[in-house]
Amino acid sequence: MLTRTASAIEHEVVLPPALGDFGGQVRLRLCGPASAPLIVALGGISADRFVSDRDDGAPGWWPGLVGAGSVIDPARYRVLGLDFAADPTGRRAPSTGEQAEVLVAALDAIGADHADAIVGASYGGMIALALAARRPERVRKLVLVSAPAAPHPNSSAVREIQRRTVALGLAGGMGEEALSIARGLAMLTYRTPKEFAERFEGGSAEADTLATSDAGQYLRARGDAYRRVMTPERFLSLSASIDRHSVDPAHVSHPALVIGALTDQLVPAGQLRALAEALPNARLHLLDSLYGHDMFLKEAPRIGALIQPFLELP
Repeated sequence: MLTRTASAIEHEVVLPPALGDFGGQVRLRLCGPASAPLIVALGGISADRFVSDRDDGAPGWWPGLVGAGSVIDPARYRVLGLDFAADPTGRRAPSTGEQAEVLVAALDAIGADHADAIVGASYGGMIALALAARRPERVRKLVLVSAPAAPHPNSSAVREIQRRTVALGLAGGMGEEALSIARGLAMLTYRTPKEFAERFEGGSAEADTLATSDAGQYLRARGDAYRRVMTPERFLSLSASIDRHSVDPAHVSHPALVIGALTDQLVPAGQLRALAEALPNARLHLLDSLYGHDMFLKEAPRIGALIQPFLELP
């Protein structure tokens, strides 16, 4: 069913029958003129269809890159945002290839035979790679931000610990608290030790073994906030989906812009160098950033300066 709001069109996307375990449908949000180039914007596993703005007029999840006056301006581009498919029971993880098929269904739902570009960061970039490998005709260009061809072993190990924590919490009736802890652990991989050293004091003067440090208070706050946008079961499904990701870059011939942070602990710079070298038609930019993997959110205008000329190429 199509729903029109003041600034966007929303549409229910019926999932292909093979993906029936993932809830049956997801929603997309489309902004911008019907005749404009179509850009799909996808982010990490907590991202959703509200890329540019929300129904109440508040900014979407990628401010500084997507939105009025930004590089990807809905006045200039047709911008497609999409909710990810996930198993509501938390027992099964979709592959990034299956998420690519959800994106194909979304393109079909809006009557688009292809996207002019996919701008994907983290998990969203993995889906972009999967789509380009499986359905090369459905996209023209790729912008891949902090997104590897396959997960790094260290990152997979950290995510596995997070999922074990959440599963233990669910078994004990404390799934939301476990999710908060898992998110705090994840934040340590998203950001950098240098940022923490600049923001917080180390240690604790309290005798209580569960006393919280300055940095620990921050991580608890971020974990508690995460519970407003993610359920434990959805987290299990999408976190494990990252670790199912695997694409052979040699099979992706599209023009590609690869961007990453030299300080990224989750997707090390070496992985992105290897990806750019393996892609037949890629440009690579590695930036020094205080924010590591979260550079794409914290320094969106900075990466936008690299993305803009790439999108304008014929």
